[in-house]
Amino acid sequence: MTVCQITSDRAAKDKFTPVCARDILAKLAAVPISTWVYTNAPGIRHIGPVAQDFAAAFALGDSDKHIATVDADGVALAAIQGLNQKLEDELKEKDTKIHELERRLEALERKLESRFIAQERP
Repeated sequence: MTVCQITSDRAAKDKFTPVCARDILAKLAAVPISTWVYTNAPGIRHIGPVAQDFAAAFALGDSDKHIATVDADGVALAAIQGLNQKLEDELKEKDTKIHELERRLEALERKLESRFIAQERP
């Protein structure tokens, strides 16, 4: 059995530029995904984008007729990181709102309690 492996060694790469994972996620969310069959294999269904849409969104690779698996993998991994960042940010925001609402509720409960105590005194 042969295993297809893409070289990914840092020493084989150059000109690194960081990406914004949230931007990748937004772009990927806008890329149309559909099921389709190759014209030369009409009985086998596949799922994914077309190369032209992928190239328009990400400007990767050397052709708008192909999607290199290394690029598809990289986009998927970056989008996962972007989704994780988005979820973490939303959770932090919700936690902040919950803590503020708890603080306000406690203040209201103290006010109500002090009014009831004041009313009970002769």
